[in-house]
Amino acid sequence: MFECKDIAEEASNYLDGDLPLGKRVGLFFHLVICSCCRAYMQQIRQTIKTVAVMRPREHNQVDTHALAEQLRGLSQKDS
Repeated sequence: MFECKDIAEEASNYLDGDLPLGKRVGLFFHLVICSCCRAYMQQIRQTIKTVAVMRPREHNQVDTHALAEQLRGLSQKDS
């Protein structure tokens, strides 16, 4: 029988579907009986959704070296 620690260790693999059938079924049944682990899995799912929405997307390439040089020049003018 699977325990809460097994859910914590395999949560990502469980959500990604990267587990053998036997292990996946065992974890599923643990989730059926354990409300704490169900809540934990729901939190992970919500975190994944939030990160997917909040992930910054760059529409163009930023030349970080040139930007750093400009910032250095500005900071030297203020000195």
